[in-house]
Amino acid sequence: MSPRLANSNLIVALFALPALVLSSGCLDRELGPLNPCVVSGVVEEIQASNIENVDLLFMVDNSNSMAEEQAALTQQFQNMARVLATGDLNDDGMQDFPPVKSLNFGVISSDMGVGGLTVSTCGGAFFGDDGVLQASCDSALTTQASGGSFLNFQPAGDISPTAFASDASCIASLGLNGCGFEQQLDAVLKALTPSTSELTFGSMMTRGHADGMNSGFLRRDSLVGIVIVSDEDDCSTPNPELFNSTSPLYSGSLNLRCFSYPDALYPTTRYVNGLLDIMDSTGRGRDLLVYAAIVGVPGDLIDNSDGAETNFARILDDPRMAEMVDPADPSRLATSCNVPGVGKAYPPRRLVSVARGLQEAGANGIVQSVCQSDFTPALRAIIDKIADVLGGACLPRELNRATDGSVNCDVTETLPSTGDYTTCASLASIGRDPEPIRREIDDKTGAEVEVCRVIQVIPDRSGATPSLPSGGVGWYYDDFDPDLPTRCADNQQRISFTPGAEPKTGTLVKLECYQPARDDVGGLRVPGDGCGDNDNMPQNNVCTCEGVDCSPSIAGMICDAESLTCQVPCSSNADCRNRLGLGGFICDTSKATPFCVNPTCQ
Repeated sequence: MSPRLANSNLIVALFALPALVLSSGCLDRELGPLNPCVVSGVVEEIQASNIENVDLLFMVDNSNSMAEEQAALTQQFQNMARVLATGDLNDDGMQDFPPVKSLNFGVISSDMGVGGLTVSTCGGAFFGDDGVLQASCDSALTTQASGGSFLNFQPAGDISPTAFASDASCIASLGLNGCGFEQQLDAVLKALTPSTSELTFGSMMTRGHADGMNSGFLRRDSLVGIVIVSDEDDCSTPNPELFNSTSPLYSGSLNLRCFSYPDALYPTTRYVNGLLDIMDSTGRGRDLLVYAAIVGVPGDLIDNSDGAETNFARILDDPRMAEMVDPADPSRLATSCNVPGVGKAYPPRRLVSVARGLQEAGANGIVQSVCQSDFTPALRAIIDKIADVLGGACLPRELNRATDGSVNCDVTETLPSTGDYTTCASLASIGRDPEPIRREIDDKTGAEVEVCRVIQVIPDRSGATPSLPSGGVGWYYDDFDPDLPTRCADNQQRISFTPGAEPKTGTLVKLECYQPARDDVGGLRVPGDGCGDNDNMPQNNVCTCEGVDCSPSIAGMICDAESLTCQVPCSSNADCRNRLGLGGFICDTSKATPFCVNPTCQ
């Protein structure tokens, strides 16, 4: 299978590297049903970085209750390595998403110390493991990065997935001697935050390790995966006095301190905002962050069916997820899940809340249960989410095909001013017209660059199953590939590139689809909807737009008598820019009632 490119209402802009990445999963907003050329449109752009690197950080709880969970986790690394290296989710020999070219794999513990206090199970550690990558192992690490305390696996290299999995299992087996006051969230944030950040950690107000002890692990052009494996909730605090058994400020059982004094903990917004800042500061899209928590959620609250999203409300509202003192042991919390022979865990409300906050902010948050002997479903859900991000987004609805099977979309690729590919002619062999459709000035360099048209390949639909024509090179409308039910469960269509025709590193790709009005639109009016002479759909006879979904940019549309479509009126070109954000569109004053049009179509 080839990497995919998907669009939103009109235009999707992507900064292309070898594997296309968009907002994960299916896009929420509908495509505007547009007529070609005579129709303007409401434009939404999605920026995405194309990636070939994945930086995967595992936060493994190393307290004394985690023996079963650590064992279950490490058993899954072999399959994880195979899937990421091949892009084959089901081991059926078919590539379901672009395989990772370079994988950084790091492990940190939940032990952030107790500020030098003498605490049972924590010793007198001041900082604990402090969010520093752990790479000690009983055996030699064949995939250890040069000069780094993490692994680097390159599937195209000489080291096998089996060797990487063995190394990963070794360094992830942290043992059970870590502090019983787990500070999972602060460990993750400190591991990935650079020292130049304004964020500080603990009472000593120390700085992050991303550009120090953990230098080299987090790359600027990577997908960032965070996997937290723990049987207790987070207790990250700036005040180690919370752990002092003789504290004049905090009383009661040490086992209940984090529960009894929630105001002494960092707010969970610290971690949502902190992780998003890491992504934003490096120019990554937030969709390139995958946060996964394998924690004490009852297993029946997790839906592992294909394409299922985490139901955060269901999890957090479940009575078993309410933190309460155990009636049978008033010195401890009641468990949220307890599976004989597997282990027990406690309500991870903070860890789940961070997943929800990240998901709502445009990143990817998923939750799995630690109360299971086999972590196959948990690691599979995480890999599926990474595959979703690497594989691109699905189209939110089907496109209309012309009689020849084509769709009325244009794909263009703006080339960089320097590098291996700066002319359309240099890309002619991979489905580009050799002559540029236009030249533009690069905003960053000020140099003139070429804009190429990518050739549309029309699938052969004469047989029982559509197929690509022999020798066809370019992009195609994909509503038939066998992995669509899995990758695009709700809306089984996308825009794909034929193998080898993927956009080159450093290019900017735009997809613009013009869709004729559809009889199933009804209700909300958008530019291009049918109007006027429409006996079958009388509700389409007017171009009104009402309700909360009515953007001011399309309010007050008119019905163009010539095209019988709803249009955005204008009095000058500035109206088109201000209302639609379309600097390239102009106001066609030749019309009886002027409206915004695409000048390239005139």
